[in-house]
Amino acid sequence: MARAYQPAVVMLEIASDMSALQVLVEELTACSPHSAIVGLMQMDRVNATGTESALMIQALRLGVEDFIRRPISSRDLQQLLARRLSPRRSDPAKIGLTVSFVSNKGGVGKSTAAVNVAAELGKRHPGRVLLLDGSLQMGVCATQLNVQPKATIVDAWEQRDRLDERLLHELTTPHESGLQLLAAPANAMESAEIDDAMMSRILLLARRRYDYVLVDTFPLFDRVNMAILDMSDVAYVVLENVVPTMQIVRGFFDLLSEVDFAVERQRILLNRFSKSGGSPGRGDVERYLGRQIDHLIPFDKKVIQAANMGYPFVLSPNRFSKSARAIRQLASSIEELRSGSSFLNTISHASTNGAVATGQGQEDRT
Repeated sequence: MARAYQPAVVMLEIASDMSALQVLVEELTACSPHSAIVGLMQMDRVNATGTESALMIQALRLGVEDFIRRPISSRDLQQLLARRLSPRRSDPAKIGLTVSFVSNKGGVGKSTAAVNVAAELGKRHPGRVLLLDGSLQMGVCATQLNVQPKATIVDAWEQRDRLDERLLHELTTPHESGLQLLAAPANAMESAEIDDAMMSRILLLARRRYDYVLVDTFPLFDRVNMAILDMSDVAYVVLENVVPTMQIVRGFFDLLSEVDFAVERQRILLNRFSKSGGSPGRGDVERYLGRQIDHLIPFDKKVIQAANMGYPFVLSPNRFSKSARAIRQLASSIEELRSGSSFLNTISHASTNGAVATGQGQEDRT
């Protein structure tokens, strides 16, 4: 668990068996070097011949950094957390940006947008971009990239007991653009065991290994998608300028509000925008949604053709296409988000104080 979640504080019961404590401290230090190890002291549970000071000295020599006595008082606990959760222990520069592409309406080009943006970022930052296909029931990222994954997210689940950043990277499939893909299973039944806690764990590991973690999602608001949102710094809500889709997405905003996913962490992506057939214009869409459109990708049949051929459109020679230019601008905005430390601090605070509740998985992450 320490290897997977890299906690700021690990509390260990101090007992009379110092050899067991030594082994555990050494293992924790090796797998989670930034964790502060705190000893829980309760003298009636240790050897009657030992004194508290003697036990503390022994534990300090083994690597325990701090102590708290049982029964624990709220004041002592607050002081401990103030000491051990100080900003000096954090290293935000090493944490990647997690971006999800979401919608409660299928067929709006969400996966195509995620694949193309990831490919553009991969070209700019080779080996530092992960595309995670979180659409476990019908993932299409591997098809759109024309790759045959040797491993999928199911392999991460099967090796969960030893899953760390290195193993996660080994389970990914490289693409010529420079991105790494953690693919969805070919068979939807294989993903039945993947729950919200496992998805959160994968994303925690991924954001420590990669600068950019992009997640394609399934158009169903289940616990796995809620976990993805909970871990996302920014979510791009994808829609088309079609009235039924706009109506569904407007209801999606209410759902995001109900689970406390802050508006500041949302971006609106108007995809496949077309003015033909009396479709609503950009201003009409904004007035109907009551939101500003952050990014607009024009309709281009070549984008669909490229997806069918398994090649990201943004990598094609047609660099002057309005659609390709819009995708590059979207990728640049994601780069700006990661470089904007003040923004990241804001959304991190929002994530901590307004986290999406995901049942037992949320308790496990805490």
